[in-house]
Amino acid sequence: MTDAGYVTVYANTIAVMLSLGILVLAGRLRIKDRTEKRIFMSLLTNVIAMSIFYILRTLRDDRVIVFTQATAMLLETILEILINLFTIIWMIYVDYRMFHSMTHIKRNAAVIFIPFLVLIVLDVINSFTGIMLRIDENLVVEERPLYILADIIRIGYFIVSLVILEVHKRRDENMKFFSVLPFFVPTLFYILFYYFTPYATVTLGLSIGIALIYVELINEQCYKDSETGFYNILYLDYLRKKAAGGRYDPQSAIVFRISGDSIKQSAEMIAKQLPRNCYTIRCSKDTLVTLAYVKNKSSLFMISEDVQTDMDKAGIPIQIGIDQKKKTERGIVFLDRLLKSV
Repeated sequence: MTDAGYVTVYANTIAVMLSLGILVLAGRLRIKDRTEKRIFMSLLTNVIAMSIFYILRTLRDDRVIVFTQATAMLLETILEILINLFTIIWMIYVDYRMFHSMTHIKRNAAVIFIPFLVLIVLDVINSFTGIMLRIDENLVVEERPLYILADIIRIGYFIVSLVILEVHKRRDENMKFFSVLPFFVPTLFYILFYYFTPYATVTLGLSIGIALIYVELINEQCYKDSETGFYNILYLDYLRKKAAGGRYDPQSAIVFRISGDSIKQSAEMIAKQLPRNCYTIRCSKDTLVTLAYVKNKSSLFMISEDVQTDMDKAGIPIQIGIDQKKKTERGIVFLDRLLKSV
């Protein structure tokens, strides 16, 4: 094998091992939203598959494994489809992290899936015609001009996901735990490394990037209550530190005191009535507190009335209280006063 072949095989083997390790850890991670967990694990599974096929391609190029022209094209086609699958799974993952709704993905299915379908059609046609990638009788792969279109579509997916996410994060404070920069930095580095060197190490960048996203997931789970999906009391301490430094200024709060053992069901019904840009914290076994920037008291009453109606229909006793920050009151003082009352 060539030196480039050894480096490529080692890099992709590391990518497989790293991705497998995270896959096992992610499987044990308690994420309330199972759909999010499945999409995240699909990213890892895809990277493992890509790494294996990059290794097979390297062994083919270095004549370690004998391939016919037809099987070489089949390997190349499968690898291209796996790369395309990663881009669409990534786009779905970003969209789901933002909106936590498969309905939102279905509403935007045309925008999300049409470019992907174009890539798949091109891959299938290419396997018979060689319009994007051509493999000669010596098994040398030649990229045709049309291959640039596939690269543009793939890069477009990543750029669009980055822009949409950064715009959405400015509107929704709850997205602060999800940053794509830790993913893009190693991924971009290894993509450029691949284009300017003979080393196919893209999957190593992807696996490192996903590992960094996993670290952020762990960080987020430290502040999450596994039973309700809301934040736990540790997050209130985090907000107190932000408020003490003048970086957080809540304007109002709704306190929900739930009777009985129906906290999980109650949390699901309460979540449906709350605005997105707010924090809901489980302060005790039966008490939830929603902190919001809402200054209009009538809006708070509307939210509480909608929650009360849903709870009455479900036959769950609940007490709802509303509190607002005084004009001269600092955010940290408001939070401390609120914490004493609950």
